[in-house]
Amino acid sequence: MILHIDPLVKIRNLTKGFVVFLFPVIQIVSAGCSAPGESSGSIDIRIWDENNQLTAARVRVTDMNGTYLAPEGHQADFRMTTSGDQESIEKDVLLDNDRRFAYVEGEFQINPTVDSFRIEVVKGFRYKIFDDSLYLENFPGGIDVYLEKAFDDIPEEGWYTGDVHVHHINVESAILEMKAEDLNVCNILISDFTRDHQNFTGKIETASDPEHLIFYNQEYRENRLGHINLLNLTERLIEPSVQPRRHQYPLNIDAMDEAHAQGGHVSWAHFAAWPGLEGPLGVILKKVDAVELLCTIDPFHEPIFVSDVVPEVRMNSGLKLWYRLLNCGFNIPVTAGTDKMGNFVTVGANRVYAQVKDDFNYENWIDALNEGRTFVSNSPFLSFKVDNNPPGTILDGSTNKGHRVQAEVWSQMPIDRLEIIANGELVAELSIPAGVFHGKIDINYQTEESVWLAARAYQLTQKDTRKGLSLSQRRNEGGGSTYLNRYYGTLRPEVTFSHTSPVYIQIDGQSVRSRHDANYFVRYLQNVINWLDESGSFPSEAAKQEVLKAFEQGKQKFALRANNKSQNTNNN
Repeated sequence: MILHIDPLVKIRNLTKGFVVFLFPVIQIVSAGCSAPGESSGSIDIRIWDENNQLTAARVRVTDMNGTYLAPEGHQADFRMTTSGDQESIEKDVLLDNDRRFAYVEGEFQINPTVDSFRIEVVKGFRYKIFDDSLYLENFPGGIDVYLEKAFDDIPEEGWYTGDVHVHHINVESAILEMKAEDLNVCNILISDFTRDHQNFTGKIETASDPEHLIFYNQEYRENRLGHINLLNLTERLIEPSVQPRRHQYPLNIDAMDEAHAQGGHVSWAHFAAWPGLEGPLGVILKKVDAVELLCTIDPFHEPIFVSDVVPEVRMNSGLKLWYRLLNCGFNIPVTAGTDKMGNFVTVGANRVYAQVKDDFNYENWIDALNEGRTFVSNSPFLSFKVDNNPPGTILDGSTNKGHRVQAEVWSQMPIDRLEIIANGELVAELSIPAGVFHGKIDINYQTEESVWLAARAYQLTQKDTRKGLSLSQRRNEGGGSTYLNRYYGTLRPEVTFSHTSPVYIQIDGQSVRSRHDANYFVRYLQNVINWLDESGSFPSEAAKQEVLKAFEQGKQKFALRANNKSQNTNNN
């Protein structure tokens, strides 16, 4: 039997340069059939990619009442793992509405006891999500599911995806899940709450293959100062690494220096949710290489940790805090991770795309992160260029006031908006109608002052929040359900979001400088100083004074920026 559902094509003239999505082509091919209701035991199901190669994927098979039918070798009622579980072997994941999925290598068997069933197949963001219902007529030759790319025109060459923030997973599970989720790099972070310190080697794990790289790195944490991801550690873990830190000492900036001495990369962990006391200090001292903008909370939402020191917290989302830092003249790219702690989170659900120069390897991927050739996403592919230059580029705007700015998005999930941002302000926007999954903006942008430019695309949240969605609560603790979380999952409810790192246009070699935003971080760090002085914990008075001095120095540096509208790039 061959079942073929032709594509539903939607073409609408919307705005100049706008192209729309072609609905999925679904194909199921079987080698044979017999009378309805007959059963011959196990049925083989094979999953093929666009190159006619068997491919790993995440699958969900249910009867027509929605009861989960676990593939052979998997359990329908598998045990849920959390942050208390160590080195668990993962073969399954649980998403919103009790939606259970199994990770399979490309071929699996089911033994249905019903006449019909539904099959869903997910493989990352580039492929159409397969979803179809079949009337079981007994397939002696098995079923072949052919996955197809969601779009044919995505400029994906050179872009490699990674999750910079993963815990509680072993190498065997990681390689299977990476292949199934179409993820290229997995950074497993050893920390004070994990028990995998013996796995650190300072190099790529031997289970890796040329397209899937696994590296044990470190998350360095203090619950008030904040958390940092230390990648590309080639020599040793940063101490203390085993026991949680009891004091606001030593500072994270000391660990950043040690990581950089090894050639490491430092990103501020889950920045939007947890900027921490020390985040702005690490940035002003030029020790932070990137901020993990997409991780555990919607970036448009206010921070939910250490909010007692964040000035005007309800007016400053994590996204706006990053914009404010950029407005102070810092060239800070974005990165992304899941903070995966168990099998209710899919690895790579939040991921960073990095545009690698030359061959793909871990070192070149880290270089791309450092140089800001990145965008973050939980589904959309986002392209952004200024005068045909990618994110991370610094352009001389002194001789040409007109710049061609292009943004383009493709998304397998519903998406409402595509926007271009300049120095934190909206300068171009496109509203994407329901049922359309692609959009493009192409404008001429003129500026007489230095500016950073970036693109973002997202789905609006008003409809979901009106129904009770809470972006601050965890999904498994009543935060609510979204359509995105039916197929991908992190700790909290999410809607579609993607954001590029900036392109920087500098006039006469001057970086962006906002007096208003620099003064904001003066207030931020003064709040930190007040809290540390009154409530901080230190091993000694000398340690306390050392910490207070460092924060005072950071505050003064922001004050200097507030008093100088612009400053030469070499002094950033």
